[in-house]
Amino acid sequence: MVITAIVVTLVVTGGNDTETATDQPSAGISASDAEELTAEPSTETTTEPTTEPSVEPTDDAPATDVPDDAVVGSGYYFELPGIGWQDALDEAQSSGLGATLDAIIILGSSLDVAQSNILVEALTAGGAPDLESLEEQWKRNLGGSDGAVPDDIDDIEIDGERAIGVRFTDRENANGILIDQVAYLALHDGNQYSVALSLPSDNDEVSEADFEKVLDSWTWTSDD
Repeated sequence: MVITAIVVTLVVTGGNDTETATDQPSAGISASDAEELTAEPSTETTTEPTTEPSVEPTDDAPATDVPDDAVVGSGYYFELPGIGWQDALDEAQSSGLGATLDAIIILGSSLDVAQSNILVEALTAGGAPDLESLEEQWKRNLGGSDGAVPDDIDDIEIDGERAIGVRFTDRENANGILIDQVAYLALHDGNQYSVALSLPSDNDEVSEADFEKVLDSWTWTSDD
C-alpha cells in the first residue's frame, strides 16, 4: 500500500471574477509549506471579505436527522465512507489551507501520512446561471501551475443536483508520486461546490468506491 499525503486546493470562481489557479498537487503537507500550496486571495474589490469563504451559513439544517458521524458543511452534510476515514478540517485550516476549503476527510491518521483525501470547496456562484458558465475556469484552476488537462467524465447527480465531472490520471505530484484525481462541480442555492478525490494511481482499491459512498450520502440542508 502506497501511503502518501495528497492534498490539493481546488479554487473555484464565480460569475466574472478571476482568480489565480493553485500550485500543482503536492505531498507531505505541513504548516511550513501549506502557504505555498494555496492560491493567494483575489485582489479584486468585492462586497465580501476575500479571506473568508463566501458561502453564507445556513441555520435550517435538520439537526435531528444528521447522523452522529456526519461531516457537516455549509449547506450540506455527508457521511464518512468507512473505516480509516476521518475529518481533517481543523488540521487543514491550522496549516493555512485555502479560505474556500469547507470540508476535508482523509484516509489515514493525519495529512502528512494520508493515503487519499476527499475535499469540498464552497463559494458563491456569483450569479452564474448554470454549470457551463463556471466550467472553463474551474477546469483551468484544477489544472494548476502544471497546466494539466483533465478528461471529462459523465455527469452525476448529487442529491438531486446535476454535477459535471473530470478526471486527472497519472498526475505527478511534487514528490514524484503519480496520483489520480476525480472532481465534480455542482450548483446549489446560489453557491458552487467543488468535490474532489485525490488518490494514488496504483495500489489503492478502496478510495474510489468510498468516494461514491460520500456522494451517495450527500444531503443538502439549504433550500434551493
